[in-house]
Amino acid sequence: MAVELTPCGALFETMKRYGGISHKDLARLVLSGRPLADGKSPLSRSDDRTWVSRFIVHAPVGSLQDRYFSDWGVAALRVCARLRSSEGKKLSARGVLDVITGPGGDMMRQALRGCHQDLALYDNVQERLVAGSGYSEEERAELACVLFVAAGCSANVKRSCAYVLDYVRSVHGGRLETVPAAVMEAGPCASAPADPRSQAQALGLLRVVNGMVSGALHWVQPLSDGIEIGALALGPDDIADVEPDVSGHHLRVWCNEQGEWCAEGMGSSNGTVLISGEDGSEVVVEAPRGAGARTVAPVEVRAGDELVLGSATRFMLIEGMPETWE
Repeated sequence: MAVELTPCGALFETMKRYGGISHKDLARLVLSGRPLADGKSPLSRSDDRTWVSRFIVHAPVGSLQDRYFSDWGVAALRVCARLRSSEGKKLSARGVLDVITGPGGDMMRQALRGCHQDLALYDNVQERLVAGSGYSEEERAELACVLFVAAGCSANVKRSCAYVLDYVRSVHGGRLETVPAAVMEAGPCASAPADPRSQAQALGLLRVVNGMVSGALHWVQPLSDGIEIGALALGPDDIADVEPDVSGHHLRVWCNEQGEWCAEGMGSSNGTVLISGEDGSEVVVEAPRGAGARTVAPVEVRAGDELVLGSATRFMLIEGMPETWE
């Protein structure tokens, strides 16, 4: 007799079947690194196939607790980045939406129905996120993934819908209005030289504290001069929301002439590390002072990556609206 999938099981099975993400790899993306009562974190058990299967993937709905999982928004951003990377299925934003609203979506809806959840509410919210005006396709993929992950981790439609609507307000400024067609369709003047940056997506930096989204999303536009992150950063778009071990002028992020996003250290004391959203590998953007040779060349960054400044100031990178929408 086939075992009926729970919403968490549907999340794991969808990503395995249609996203190319194994149960072990998905566990690494969504489980919390915070220790439980026995001193071990769920994340530390992600390589234990038996534990992941028994206590997460196939666990009864009532036995799963929020503390087992990372913040749903952070987990969803990691999942979305993996789906779009060569480590996953290398899907486009449209491909991510197709997975979540197609066969994977059917699997999740069936699992939620089995938990006696209100599918009408889930469908209404998903429809507005996936097909509503005012978002780029990349943002729609991100938001649909947030709802999907939240539903899988919580098995509760009202909680997951409330979470994603709050995420829309706090991260995307509650932008649900229709974008005027004239703005949407406007392109560069025929006489203007082609600039790769004009086709690039805006980059959003989202502060993560103890695995939870913290504060507002900071947008960087491709055609701007970029932003600075540091304890004494004073520019109108700069970020000073950092821990004490971050230097006054720590890191610069900007879009280069090829339309690629870059990060470069500014001579900080405690350095910066880039964690790849594709495979979790680490690249030193700038080594701490006194740690030997210091990296001076810019490092390319992508949506889904995380930047760690000093010991604990962490920003996740996401894609956003093109500069021409502003």
